[in-house]
Amino acid sequence: MFRDIKKVLAITCVSMAVGAATIPSIVSAQDSTQSPTTTSTAKRKPHQGEGWKKLNLTDAQKAQIKTIHENAKTRRQSVFTPEQRAIMEQARQSGDRKGVRKSLNLTDAQKQQLKAIMQDTKSQVQSVLTPEQKQQLEQMQQQRKERRNARQGTPR
Repeated sequence: MFRDIKKVLAITCVSMAVGAATIPSIVSAQDSTQSPTTTSTAKRKPHQGEGWKKLNLTDAQKAQIKTIHENAKTRRQSVFTPEQRAIMEQARQSGDRKGVRKSLNLTDAQKQQLKAIMQDTKSQVQSVLTPEQKQQLEQMQQQRKERRNARQGTPR
């Protein structure tokens, strides 16, 4: 009878050890399959892009703005060196884009070019919008800025 108890205890200990070793991997596997951040598109915040929907853009406006943004992306890409593009692509694929901009070590000339492209893009998009849409966009941007400042606790 004592040997039966030893066997049961031995089996129990082995079972607990195996269970303790496998549970963390099972839990992490479940987390990675259920996590909404497993794809690059799922990493976007759910409200991104909703501002444009509130503007009630016409199909023609949407097409024009899409073309403007695609052209701006091409222009921005031409500013970067092949090494910088590789760093950005690697970050995009891994989904870890935090701090990538700083790791690019942009020159002052590159920063100026990117700023000029951004300003040009903004003015092109503004030219597509009606006066009412421009006003509405300005209000949404102001609200977003206020929310961001409230989270950071710094007035600007």
